[in-house]
Amino acid sequence: MSVTVRPAANAAPARLNIRKNISALSPAELANLRRAIKQAMELNDKRGFEYFAGWHGVPLGWCQHHDALFLPWHRAYLYWLELALQSQVAGVTLPWWDWSTAGTIPAAYTEAQAGGAGNVLAAGVAIKVFGAAPKAGWPTHTSRAPGHDIEQVPGPPYPKEWAHAMQATNYTDFSQRIWTVHDTVHVWLGGTLAQVDWAAYDPLFFAHHANIDRAWRIWQTSHPGANPPASVLGQSLQTDPALTVRATLDVRQLGYEYAGAQSTVAGSA
Repeated sequence: MSVTVRPAANAAPARLNIRKNISALSPAELANLRRAIKQAMELNDKRGFEYFAGWHGVPLGWCQHHDALFLPWHRAYLYWLELALQSQVAGVTLPWWDWSTAGTIPAAYTEAQAGGAGNVLAAGVAIKVFGAAPKAGWPTHTSRAPGHDIEQVPGPPYPKEWAHAMQATNYTDFSQRIWTVHDTVHVWLGGTLAQVDWAAYDPLFFAHHANIDRAWRIWQTSHPGANPPASVLGQSLQTDPALTVRATLDVRQLGYEYAGAQSTVAGSA
């Protein structure tokens, strides 16, 4: 889904791709998402799903956690993956899983079959590390164990944690609060999703992180100019190609928006 954004005078209209709640995708949109991911999983080059999965953990380990770069790095990460998926299926976008209101993993990510074939969004997809030979002890497939790996971790929904993050008045506090619930979601999901090295090989990872990025976008709307520390704005993020922190601050400049993130953008909340 996309909308036309009214540009400044003498500028050409820009098209924004709209990221939507996974529960709001039409059957055709969901089928396109699955097709894009399946086709990307079949590529053995830098357009492939496994290449991007490897940015986060094995083999590249570029991810940023628990610092000022957490939100910008993951925004850039989703941006580049989404472009790769759009090269497979035009117009496809990364949906979000709203664990602030939903108490379970969305059915789109748990059904074993979809369209008469295996569901590429479900757990159990093969882990193929791009550019590296398998090593002893590496998992061969993604796995989940929601609520079982560490039983004392509460499960979703997390409305209080979401509200607490949204009440932050500066970027540092917001980032810390949202990464705390981010960590809780990963631990509750268990399996490979609870392991930094392997989490991004599961497509559910990106629905989780789209919700984190959406949270930042909503918080930014209420706190214009509340940016990461000035000392990091010019810093290059380790992605391929690289983006600076400053380049990630406005999702509209990256060509997308979240449905319901602001009143002027149409879409399903």
